[in-house]
Amino acid sequence: MIIELRGVEFVNKGAELMLHAIMEQIADKVPDAIFVMDRGARSPVKKLKQHNIYVKLNGRRYSKLGQYLPKPLRRRMGYILDKEIGIVMDGSGFAFGDQWGAPYAERRLGSNIIKWKKQGKKIILLPQAFGPFKEPGLREIMNKILFHADLVFAREQQSYEYLRDVSPAAQFLLAPDFTNLIKGNLPTGFNPEKHRVAIIPNYKMIEQADDNNQNAYFDFLLTAAREVSALGLHPYFLIHEGNHDAEIAEKVNRELEKPLAIITNENPVMIKGMIASAYFIICSRFHGTVSALSQAVPCLVTSWSHKYEMLLSEYEYEEGLIRDLGDHTHTKKLIHKIADPDTNKAISQKLALSSNIQKERSLEMWEAVFKVINK
Repeated sequence: MIIELRGVEFVNKGAELMLHAIMEQIADKVPDAIFVMDRGARSPVKKLKQHNIYVKLNGRRYSKLGQYLPKPLRRRMGYILDKEIGIVMDGSGFAFGDQWGAPYAERRLGSNIIKWKKQGKKIILLPQAFGPFKEPGLREIMNKILFHADLVFAREQQSYEYLRDVSPAAQFLLAPDFTNLIKGNLPTGFNPEKHRVAIIPNYKMIEQADDNNQNAYFDFLLTAAREVSALGLHPYFLIHEGNHDAEIAEKVNRELEKPLAIITNENPVMIKGMIASAYFIICSRFHGTVSALSQAVPCLVTSWSHKYEMLLSEYEYEEGLIRDLGDHTHTKKLIHKIADPDTNKAISQKLALSSNIQKERSLEMWEAVFKVINK
């Protein structure tokens, strides 16, 4: 069984965590499965080979060259032809909606999905955020994708409604983010006592803001860092994606009387382990939030998309959302509340119950996936 993975990569640690989660579940049920991905800036050949993922021979030149290589030689070299792929799994966290546009959706799946179906491939869209779909061209492309896909999962109710609006006759299911099944590990040398509160920034909070609110997020992080430090809870910045997020942390540090540690780690499983060890986190990254909620770690969350509100709602923890970045008095009150030992413990116990429910839902999702795979 040869499975192409799409929408996952190695720069965004949430996307890489989804990659680990997919491979872990499939390897458990189909140990001889072969995984293949496109090479690219965010998924270089070196990284693919490190994870035992084959490289897809894409484009006319490479595909033609691959045709002349005997199959055993291709396999030894770590290459797979498109025609050899039997299953396409899209693990995009959020790639289909007006924010990304019609051309992007066409590149991601639309331009190939009809050809793939004619070739007998099975196409599965794993749980992800969708929509909205107001752009006419995008609605047409999504209709095409939804009509030809074998299985589609919306990650939460709002995304499900967006799909229903764009394609009422199509069939799709609801399932949570499946990285909740991954267990985190602490990196060697990391001391949780000296790193009690993780602050996880996200440059999209600035990128998606209007001109009048460009500085609101920066000021919010500055306020949060100072308040947690004043409580003696040893805050630090934990980077979930690349240079842009790190630059935000560095900018905040330049304004702080005592700069915070900025921690990065190439392994998303280690990042999840660090989150698990936190007393609480302040988070602007979706999968950082999933890692906290699924491990019963209290959190305060900022949002730039409906997917955050929906995630907190699924865990029955809507009070964790910070709705007004400019209300620093309220931000301080929330930090003091979540820092209170009794409140912190109560939140953790509540999240543990919700986490068990969401993990069961993820296991049910994988059962549905394997039914389609094994048809």
